[in-house]
Amino acid sequence: MTEDISADDFIQTPPAATRGARNDAVLTEAVRHVDVIHTSLAGMAAIVLMLLAAVSLPVFDRPPVTQLWAFWVMTMASFAGITGLYIVNLRVHKHMTDQARMTEVLVNSLGQGFLFFTKSGEVGPIYSQACLDLLETTPSGKNILDVLRTPEEEKAGFQEWINVLFEPDQALSFDDVIRFFPDYFPHTHGRRVALVYNPIYGKNDELVQVVMIATDQTEEYAAREAAKRQQNFAEMICRIFKDRNQFQTTLIHVREFLESSAKQGVGLKDAARLQRQVHTLKATVKQFNLIDFGEVMHAAENDLRDPTVTTDEEFLGRLSTVRQNIGDALRRVKDEVSNLIGTEYEWRGNVREIGEDEIYAFANQMIEMKADPKVVNSYLWSIAAVPIRDCFHTFEREMRELASMLEKQIKPIQYEGENPHVLTRPMQEFIFSLTHVCRNIVDHGIESPVTRLARSKDAAGQVTIATHILKGAGDKGDMLQIVITDDGNGIDPARVRAKLSSTDPDGPWQFENDEEVIQHVFSWNFSTSDTVTDISGRGIGLEAVQMEVKKLNGTMRVHAELYKGTSFDIRIPYGVYENFFIQDVQASAAS
Repeated sequence: MTEDISADDFIQTPPAATRGARNDAVLTEAVRHVDVIHTSLAGMAAIVLMLLAAVSLPVFDRPPVTQLWAFWVMTMASFAGITGLYIVNLRVHKHMTDQARMTEVLVNSLGQGFLFFTKSGEVGPIYSQACLDLLETTPSGKNILDVLRTPEEEKAGFQEWINVLFEPDQALSFDDVIRFFPDYFPHTHGRRVALVYNPIYGKNDELVQVVMIATDQTEEYAAREAAKRQQNFAEMICRIFKDRNQFQTTLIHVREFLESSAKQGVGLKDAARLQRQVHTLKATVKQFNLIDFGEVMHAAENDLRDPTVTTDEEFLGRLSTVRQNIGDALRRVKDEVSNLIGTEYEWRGNVREIGEDEIYAFANQMIEMKADPKVVNSYLWSIAAVPIRDCFHTFEREMRELASMLEKQIKPIQYEGENPHVLTRPMQEFIFSLTHVCRNIVDHGIESPVTRLARSKDAAGQVTIATHILKGAGDKGDMLQIVITDDGNGIDPARVRAKLSSTDPDGPWQFENDEEVIQHVFSWNFSTSDTVTDISGRGIGLEAVQMEVKKLNGTMRVHAELYKGTSFDIRIPYGVYENFFIQDVQASAAS
């Protein structure tokens, strides 16, 4: 049963300093009603005393009242007093009833559910009509845990926090404790019902009851989501215009995945390769704020990674579904932006935009016609080559966004060394895969501001990209060196060894030094993270980057110092890549 509470108890005063003032603040109307009640009681007492005095006269040896007129006077006075008091109290009762009904109408008109519960969790008999609709039950007499449909495994914890809330000397404030209470009610029809909790204090400032207010925010939430989608769409458009070439490249890679995954002979043996492709595509589509497309890619990655799939037949069934979902998502994206990205080229005053494919197609024609390599080289490096730092615009933008999402601080990228021009087409897949290095740095490398300050570092992390041309360093000429460094956690060799001991207990890593053992971060399916997030932790990303570097006949190594930082040292041949163009033309002709 709920505890009886007087009107003075219903005082909501979270700050202790203001409770005295609120206790003294009483409505004038309420004072008048109390005065009427006191007057009624005083009148009744006077009538009773008068009658008692008349009856008790003989007891004190006084002559009783024998006059008829005196009897009628007392009778009429008593009758008039009682009648008057009854009328006054009837009017007070009617006014109070009207006020209660107006309050009930007002509360129900708000469309909010109100109920009260005590330390035991039992809901009191007073609740608003809206509870029947919003909470889908009659809450009176039930436990708040059952009213809110708390899962069985969470009931014990919820009840413990309720007990803590009602403890008189506990250190946590009311607002601190209710953070652990449910914020929303799981409505069966998908309505978004928000829950708010407020305290009811007694005369001695002790918490007596908690009032819970349920509000239907479905329409408000839908409006916010619609506004958010419009904002995301506007952001997507801005990013596409800012990096249109990279966006078109992303769409090309998605189509290539759909085509390659549909070829004859694809089976369970190709799962790792396909997972790697989807993992990279997921990261790149999110760079352009393609939220829904990113979720489709994330679901596809989970489907292809399912350990219960052990046969080609099961895998091909999953792959068919994945391909269908990705194809549908690609069509939706193309429909949304088809009027924005164009199809071939466009004229803008005296400036003509020509697709990169046309530039390289002409270079391929010159190579096939045995043109002088110097002419081809001059043509490409004067028209198609770009400063290498331009290739990191997407990298830097993604780094800022991930840092904001993970509540970390990172300074603008610091560039060092030379800024040589490079041909992006041969390096396209490699540049595309650098998203994994970015995510690894932000998620695993750069610490939280609090941790960095505790380690006597600046609260904001620093990422440095150094580029150099190493003359004659390669077998066939110069090498392009790209070193991406952060000043974060570094890599703990002991943690790498612990992971290897569980995945490859008898491997040769047992005889490797710290520098060599940390190179295993490039191994397939290897991650030192214990949790898999939407950002990293699957053990695929860095292996994908190293594979693209190897395709360019390059090398990639990692250097790290615990709590000091990590460096990824990438070296690839620096040249015209004639073989690349010839193979590209042959592949196009074959298809």
